[in-house]
Amino acid sequence: MTIDPASALYLTTQRHGRLATVAPDGTLHNKPIGFTYNAELGTIDIAGFNMESSAKYRNVAVNPTVAFVVDDILGDREGAASTRFLEIRGQAEQVVLDQPAMAGLSPEIIRIHPTRVISWNVDPEQPGMHTYDIASLAVTEPVRPALGAQGKVANEAVAAVTGLVEELQAGLDQHDADLYNRHFAADVMWGSPFGATVDGYEQLHAIHLRLHRERRGGSSSRYEVVRVLAPAPDVAVAQVRRVGLDADGQTVEPTPDAIGAFSEMALYVFVRRGGTWWLAAGQNTPIRPGGAPIPQ
Repeated sequence: MTIDPASALYLTTQRHGRLATVAPDGTLHNKPIGFTYNAELGTIDIAGFNMESSAKYRNVAVNPTVAFVVDDILGDREGAASTRFLEIRGQAEQVVLDQPAMAGLSPEIIRIHPTRVISWNVDPEQPGMHTYDIASLAVTEPVRPALGAQGKVANEAVAAVTGLVEELQAGLDQHDADLYNRHFAADVMWGSPFGATVDGYEQLHAIHLRLHRERRGGSSSRYEVVRVLAPAPDVAVAQVRRVGLDADGQTVEPTPDAIGAFSEMALYVFVRRGGTWWLAAGQNTPIRPGGAPIPQ
């Protein structure tokens, strides 16, 4: 079951509506938008300029519950009989099209899957209020979103992670804890490869000062960015591999006890605040023998 024919026809005659989403802090966000009715899928597709950086696009990734309203006035009638509206409640998802719907629009769109329809005077054969649920689309599980942004947001996240990882490498090569920790947030969350947790910059910096002082000779590790995900503007989640090196700069094979120079996989969370990217959290996991091969 999809929306009724009268409501579907009404949507095809309209181009503008209002979309209400829920922000991560629970506040409501309501914006005028352009839309199209996707008859093939039975969805409402919302496109726009710079959609990937909009609040509504970010909101549906966190909370997919939305309400969408279209209304107009019929000039040949009076009072309540002169108005029509269609409210659609449903679950929204972020979708990236192969090609934008129009030149200049972002390929990112919001797609609404209706679950409840409320209409007023939309069906000329049956005027008045009508309400029904779309049983076949009733959501028993939330729509599973793809969280990674595309385009400008993704490119900025990759560039930020690459630069910050280069800074980690420079700090390691120069045995300089101040450089290594330069962009660690004051309340950084940190997990060591052996299960210990560290809370905050001051505690972590003291540990890194000691570790960097104990190092001698060339670099003991090589950092490699494996993957970057940008779930929202100003946020980047990155997998970063640290490959252990011996005194000659050759890759060290993983050992069961991870003693000496060893390899690990880190999961970092970066947040941009005031135009600067900061490391908000890091979790390090040693790479054991028999795991994924270490790049040479």
